[in-house]
Amino acid sequence: MARPAESAMQRIQVGLVGLLAVVLFAWIASMVIDRAEQKAAQTGPAGSASVSPSEPMVKDEPLAELGVTPAAPEQAGPQTAPTQPTQAPTQ
Repeated sequence: MARPAESAMQRIQVGLVGLLAVVLFAWIASMVIDRAEQKAAQTGPAGSASVSPSEPMVKDEPLAELGVTPAAPEQAGPQTAPTQPTQAPTQ
């Protein structure tokens, strides 16, 4: 069994290593945030998109924009398929 002095010294070492790890993570996070703020300051505000007013407004059809599915034609009203009455099988 370990002596009380050795146990206390081990607890102090573990505590200092944990404290050092927390300080290291905080320093890295601070560097990342500072770098992101510098990059944002260089590129300008995020709300100023470079879209010219002469470009037409894009419809909300992302798959059609990618060419994955054809765009739906614009219609005056909703189109419903004709339904046929179903008959119960006769025995």
